[in-house]
Amino acid sequence: MKDQLQTKKKLSKPIEFFPEHLNIDLPKVIYSIYNNKKHIKYSHKIKGRWENQYLALNFVPEIKEVLHYACKTVKNILGHDVIVPYEEMGFATNEFWFNIAEPGQLTDWHDHKEGASFSGVYYLEVPKKSGDILFRIKHGNNLNELQLNSITGKMILFDSNIEHSVSINNSNQDRISLGFNIYLLPICYDSFSVRY
Repeated sequence: MKDQLQTKKKLSKPIEFFPEHLNIDLPKVIYSIYNNKKHIKYSHKIKGRWENQYLALNFVPEIKEVLHYACKTVKNILGHDVIVPYEEMGFATNEFWFNIAEPGQLTDWHDHKEGASFSGVYYLEVPKKSGDILFRIKHGNNLNELQLNSITGKMILFDSNIEHSVSINNSNQDRISLGFNIYLLPICYDSFSVRY
């Protein structure tokens, strides 16, 4: 994976993999999300869909292992300490969220916060035909699109400023993923204190 790095501590393209030794009870996580809907905080709507759904770690403690795995992977690539900030660590906000796309919904083109170095997605439940993730990667003056399959249990890590979207959910079930931002340490507190 180190050969995918650019000189400025950026990933030249998204990396996708199935995390080894990650033992997460995905049905339990999904149950916890739906069972604690009244505790979810919402960020903003895009085309009628809540883009980010924030649920505190105490309601879904299993995802802590996913966040640590992502940080460990990025640290192994960069040789630099990183973090996904969250409230239980004393930060003002969580830099992880859930995306729940109902049938007929999609995620439009966007990138992530300027202060974050990397972003990631971990797929919790991906029914067939529920949409794939697309990236727009700049090469000089050219924009190349890259499509990666969304598959339950897959993790994708990418530079936070790469535009991405998710195609329409053509299944009859929800597509559920965990999104997160990764910051280099030491962290500038102001770089993530305002939500999207």
